[in-house]
Amino acid sequence: MENQNLKKISGIGIKILFIALIIIGLLIGLACIKGQLTERERSYKSAKWDISNSAGGTLSFKGPFIAVPYTKTWNEFVYKDGKQFTETKKESGYEFVNADYVNIDAQLDSEIRTVGIYSNPIFTGTSDVYASFNWQKPNKKDTTYDLENAIVYFSIQNSSLTNSPVFNVNNKDYETDLYFIGEKWVLGAKVPVASQKMILKTKIGIRGAEKFSYNICSKDTKLTLKSDWKSPGFTGFSYLPDKHTIDENGFNAIWNVHFGSTDIAQNIGVSFIEPVNLYQKLHRATKYGFLFIIVPFLVLFLFEIFAKITLHPVNYMLSGIACILFFLLLLALSEHIPFDVSYLTGAVTAGITVSLYISSVTKKFKLGLIMTLIFAILYAYLFLSLKSEDYALLFGAFFAFAITAFIMFITRKIDWYNLKNKQLPKKTQEA
Repeated sequence: MENQNLKKISGIGIKILFIALIIIGLLIGLACIKGQLTERERSYKSAKWDISNSAGGTLSFKGPFIAVPYTKTWNEFVYKDGKQFTETKKESGYEFVNADYVNIDAQLDSEIRTVGIYSNPIFTGTSDVYASFNWQKPNKKDTTYDLENAIVYFSIQNSSLTNSPVFNVNNKDYETDLYFIGEKWVLGAKVPVASQKMILKTKIGIRGAEKFSYNICSKDTKLTLKSDWKSPGFTGFSYLPDKHTIDENGFNAIWNVHFGSTDIAQNIGVSFIEPVNLYQKLHRATKYGFLFIIVPFLVLFLFEIFAKITLHPVNYMLSGIACILFFLLLLALSEHIPFDVSYLTGAVTAGITVSLYISSVTKKFKLGLIMTLIFAILYAYLFLSLKSEDYALLFGAFFAFAITAFIMFITRKIDWYNLKNKQLPKKTQEA
C-alpha cells in the first residue's frame, strides 16, 4: 500500500511539474505579446510625432518685447612700445523691454489627423494680443539708442504661424518679418519708439499639436482660452486657470497672473489630452495576464479532483494558449474598433472557446458552464480594473485574496496523500 501511495504521489508530482513547465512556456508567450504591444505602441508614437511635427509641434510662444538697438562708446587706455594711447571702443546690442500688461484671447479649433490607422489631434486658431509698454530711455551718457529702428517682437516658431500678422502700435500698422535677435529668429516689426507709452494690438494665426503654452514675460498677464476640445489638461504648467468650464462643446479657461515678470521661467496653457490612451490600457491589461493562466489552470486541476476526471497536460496547454491569445486579439481589434467592443469580443471568443473545449474533452456540459462562469468573473474583474485605475491595486489585492481563500476552503478536507483513493480499483484498496 505504501508503494502504491508513493507511485500516486510521484504521478501527481510529475503532472504538476508538467503543468508548471506549461505555465512557464505560456508566460514566455505572454511576454512575446507584450513585445508586440510595445512595437505597435512605438509605431503609434512615431505616427503621432509625424502628425504633430507637420502641424508645427507643441505651440510655445513668448512676448511681446521691444528690442531697442544701442551703441556704447568708451575710451580705454592702451600701452604700446612703452607709450600710453587712448583707444575708442564700441559695443552694439539690444536693450530689451518687457510689457507691463499682456492680454491674450485665443480661440482654438481641434481636428483629428490620421496616418494609416493612427490618429492625433491638432489645433488651429487665432490669438488676439493686447499689450502695453511704458519704457523710459536710460540716461547713460556713453550709450546711444537708435529709437527709430526698435523692433517689437514675439518669440515663436515660424512653423506655428498661419499668417503674417500686422502689428498695430499706437494706431499705426507695421508689417512683420523674421529677425535674428538673441541668437534666434523671432517674429517682429520695426517700430519707432517715439513715446514712453506704447500700445500693441495684433491677431496672430497659430497652429500646433498636443500643447498650447504661453511663457509669462509681463508684470500682469491675462489669458483667455477657448476650444472645442473636450479633454483639456491644465496640470504641468506654472499656474492653474482661475476658472474654467468643460462641457460637450469644449472648454473655456481664464488665467490672471500678477507680478509674473521675473527671472524664473513661468508658463500657462493647456494640453490636448486624448480621452482614451489605448496603449496604456493595453499595457495595464497584460500586467494581469498571469491570472488568465493561473486561475483557469487551478479550476481545471480542481475539476480533476472533484469531478473525477483526468486531463492531459496538452489539455492544459491548449486552454492556456487560448487564454493568452485573448490579449493578442484585444490588441489587434482595439486598433480598429472601440476598446470596449474589442474587449467584449475577445473575452467572449476566448472564454467560450475554452469552455466548449473543456465540455468536449470531459464529456460533461456542466463543467463547461462552470468554466464560462469563471471566465465571466475573471474578465469582469479585469475590465473593472482597467476602468478604475485609482482602485486597480485595491481590486487586485482583494481578488487575489478571495481566490486563495476560496481554494483553501473547498480543498480543506482533501487528503493529498490519498488524492485518488476513490478512483482506485476495489482490489487495490483492499490490498
